[in-house]
Amino acid sequence: MTKRIALALALLIALGVAAFYFPLDFLRKPMARALERSLGRKVEVGNVYLNLFGAPGLTLEDVTIHEDPRAGIEPFAYVASLKAGISLMSLPRRRLLLSSLNLGDDADINLVKTESGAWNFQWLPILEGGDRGALPSIRMRGGRVNFKFGDTKSVFYFSDADLDVSPYGKGSAEIRFGGAPSRTDRSGQDFGHLFVRGNWSGPATRRLDATVEWEQCSLDELTRMIDPRGFGVQGVVSLEAQLGGALAALQVHGQIKAEELHRWDQLPLPGSWALPLQGTLDLTTQKLQLASAESAPDSQAPIALEFHGQDFLTKPVWNAGVRFDRLPLAALIDIARHAGLALPDTLAAEGTVSGQASYTQQAGLSGALEARDAVLKLPGTEETPEPLRAPLARIVIGDGAMHLETTTVAIGEKESAEVEGDYTLEAPRALNLRISTRGMSVANMRSFGLAAIPVLDRAAQGSWRGWAQYRGGEWSGDYDLQNARIAVDGLAEPLHVQSASVKLSGRSAAVSKLHARVGQIAFTGAYRWEPDAIRPHRFEIAIAKADGAELARVLAPTLERERGFLARTLRLGPAPTPEWLKKRRADGTLAIDALTAGNFSLRNASARLLWDGLVMRLADFQARIAEGNSDSASVAGDIDISLNSRASHFKFDGAVAGVPYKGGWLDFEGSLETDGLGAQMLETARGEGGLRGRAIAFAPDAEFRSAAACFKLEGLQWKLSDVEVVQGGDFYTGSGASQPDGKLVLDLVRPGRGDVRFFVED
Repeated sequence: MTKRIALALALLIALGVAAFYFPLDFLRKPMARALERSLGRKVEVGNVYLNLFGAPGLTLEDVTIHEDPRAGIEPFAYVASLKAGISLMSLPRRRLLLSSLNLGDDADINLVKTESGAWNFQWLPILEGGDRGALPSIRMRGGRVNFKFGDTKSVFYFSDADLDVSPYGKGSAEIRFGGAPSRTDRSGQDFGHLFVRGNWSGPATRRLDATVEWEQCSLDELTRMIDPRGFGVQGVVSLEAQLGGALAALQVHGQIKAEELHRWDQLPLPGSWALPLQGTLDLTTQKLQLASAESAPDSQAPIALEFHGQDFLTKPVWNAGVRFDRLPLAALIDIARHAGLALPDTLAAEGTVSGQASYTQQAGLSGALEARDAVLKLPGTEETPEPLRAPLARIVIGDGAMHLETTTVAIGEKESAEVEGDYTLEAPRALNLRISTRGMSVANMRSFGLAAIPVLDRAAQGSWRGWAQYRGGEWSGDYDLQNARIAVDGLAEPLHVQSASVKLSGRSAAVSKLHARVGQIAFTGAYRWEPDAIRPHRFEIAIAKADGAELARVLAPTLERERGFLARTLRLGPAPTPEWLKKRRADGTLAIDALTAGNFSLRNASARLLWDGLVMRLADFQARIAEGNSDSASVAGDIDISLNSRASHFKFDGAVAGVPYKGGWLDFEGSLETDGLGAQMLETARGEGGLRGRAIAFAPDAEFRSAAACFKLEGLQWKLSDVEVVQGGDFYTGSGASQPDGKLVLDLVRPGRGDVRFFVED
């Protein structure tokens, strides 16, 4: 008995296997007609094989399911291998009916929306209420679903698509679908999977009730499926919703969940959030309207969202909107920061925001916001700036920018400014901000958190009035500066500016009507900063009166780089050259009406100062030398100052004319060098050149009508050579030198008369 059962099973298996290799050509037409009755479309079948495994039925190869003429000419589906289950109840009636269709894992289906607005799948007998006995269940695994609109195929499709359609009642069916949304114009996609489970109710109601789940997918990829440009927003998103109603008016209720939201250049937001949604979906016209459940007119929620989309399977057109109702300003700043706006991390805010904003692909972001009782503060600095307070601020959004209307901003108890500006929302996200004030302290400008305004950025204190505008990373403006203290590299103490007018233009700055003081030296003048010039610092300085010792003290950080006592004792050399000195490049004019140094005084001194790092030149230096009430003597020439050693090195090349001496005058021409400041200058003085004299009473018995000589100077010691003197009608030649006691001795020879020695106390 056992052997017979085994033999029967073996024979059955052999027949089942053999059935795959022996086509049943006589069944092609009956099977095609059976499929046509089930699908309502013309069907072409290649080969037919008997399938004895699983549910008894047939395997059909190369099946082409043509389209309903109302939907076009391209076939509805291509199926390489289709398994058809036979309804055993139909065999006695000699009418072949199908109980199931399994489209396998390589089916390719086209869903077409016609010009009438209907979809081709709506004309399937299983959904139109055809004969229940002729309606098979349909199953597909791993297929592809394409979308067409008329004769145009959409870039959207579903891959890895699974489908189960189980008819029940007349024109009713249970539908289960799952697939991966995809685009033909993109690769490397991560849109997740969409799952639909629901019921289609008969031809009388033509109603769909379904549950939709969109599993977690990349938010960036999802937004790119809607708009290929994307928004650079990272994170994962999922959707759960219930649909109900006619295909043209499906009611939507559900929620969308988002996690790990961040931009590529921002830190992730902690936690996650879920937003309830409601709206309508029209599959016939491809229109979707969604809103957060709190967006009802009577809702008191501080934020509500809306989304409208159409033609989402062809060329998506959509817009999203948000409404704020007394939303805390701090929350809005967090939203803006994580949306990509460059806001300081330490920015603290108080107040509320109301208004609305929307985004469309064509127009971008638009809307209007109104902030009330706003308080902005930038904590975290050593000297915490005062908060910015604005009772009312209006922001208009449009044309790719946010525009702040003129707003009065209070800083502290007594100061305020008028602020207006624009911020472009597209890269490179430029800020254009104008600040106007009738009076504001320099320190309070830090409250705006902006790049420092030129000139003001150097002021440790003071006030300003006028306007300044920040655009494209640069400032322009016109303002007055008062009672400011400005630290200047190279000066022993800050510059005290009583008043000045400043004009800014791009990277350049011009200071005029300057009244200032450093130490005990007061001056007026002008200053210009021209960064593209060889010498960017340009200035004009006029000093009415200056003491030489005070001037040396003020300039000591520039002229001296002496180390401390121990360093000097160990002869460690001068202090390192500071970077500011190496980089200093300046060109200006200097004028001093009266410069005194002990009993010595210069009047109407002027020069052009050329400063190149460690080298300074006072070109075309001119002055009158004052003695008593007389200033007949003058000095003219060039002064070079070298700053590359411990003490500054001075060199004068020029002439001194009209120096009163022994009742006459002396003129000098040559060079003079010295090092250091003060008394050290006399000790290290050295020079050489030539001199000429007129009407000099050198000694009681020697009055020179004219004199000429070459000189050398070492400290306070003079050496004269090539001396030529005319006394009366006599001509003398010789030399001279100063003695340790200070007397000047001349050794002269009168041709034919012998040597003559003259002494003079000097």
